[in-house]
Amino acid sequence: MITAEELLERILILTTVNSTLIHALITIEAEGDLSPQQINQLSNGVRAVRDSVKQTLAESKNNTAISGSSFVDDTINVILTHLGRIEQALDSLAESREVKVSKEKVKEPIATAQQLVMEATQDLAGLTGKPFQRRLSIHDPEKLLPPLQQLIDKYSSRSHILLPNFWFESCRELFRYSEPREVITEVSRIASQLFYDLIRRFLAEAPCAGLLQELARKGSIGTDLTSRERNKIVSVATEFYEQLANALKNNSLKPSLNEAKRNLGGFDWGPPDIEKRVVGVIYRSARELVDRATESKTLSDVERIINLELSRYICSLAASLHSLPRFNQLLADMKV
Repeated sequence: MITAEELLERILILTTVNSTLIHALITIEAEGDLSPQQINQLSNGVRAVRDSVKQTLAESKNNTAISGSSFVDDTINVILTHLGRIEQALDSLAESREVKVSKEKVKEPIATAQQLVMEATQDLAGLTGKPFQRRLSIHDPEKLLPPLQQLIDKYSSRSHILLPNFWFESCRELFRYSEPREVITEVSRIASQLFYDLIRRFLAEAPCAGLLQELARKGSIGTDLTSRERNKIVSVATEFYEQLANALKNNSLKPSLNEAKRNLGGFDWGPPDIEKRVVGVIYRSARELVDRATESKTLSDVERIINLELSRYICSLAASLHSLPRFNQLLADMKV
């Protein structure tokens, strides 16, 4: 169990890292040398510190010798407040960089109408063959993400929300892309409904709801994602958009359909000591996407491709759970 001395040492380390992040942020901006990679590194650093602070707070509450200390609570709350301000500053810097890039594009020579039409068509269909470009900030003009967060918040007092948080972050990552707008709009619309239904099944339907409530009573594993877990989601999402770009470039349903079915056939159910019914809920969502793409008579070809590629995304994320120690342990703890 964490001691008061260990807690104080961690707080000092966290405040040092916090100050370092602030200094780096101010220095880089003052020098005018701010790249998306640097903003991303700082954002990852802030999230890592925030997760560590929350973990420290959780451990301190288990220690009766220090859990009632107002000094501990006040100190940690101050750190969390500062981290929140840094995250807001990073979001503002990311947005200002995007505005700057947009203004620079306006200064470029005006292309002919024919060139503009050709470029727009290429962007819409993904014909360039290039991966979609990831943004540092969330792009959600239709406000599709808040209902997912509200759903998790509704059940957070009685259910363990690490697994729902994983799927919510997997959905949010898809919203870090904004061009081509028409394609991304469809991805966002389909993905938000997909992940809302998946999270609801975990939190409100048997058997997952009861298992997560029991896990919350045990309280053995934290509910916030670590940097490693977030980076895994980023990697899988990047692969999803690369595959989507290639699928739209080929302008054919067959390759996506074959790959989606192959992924379902080779779905990773994980080791034998985990709760298979929970994994089955994930498999069900992936299968329904394939069924919708093949059976619906109202979907466009682009919508069918997106459904198929999202099915592959779900399968890849499910497989990644088994390679992440906390989630592997979580699924094992849920087995009854």
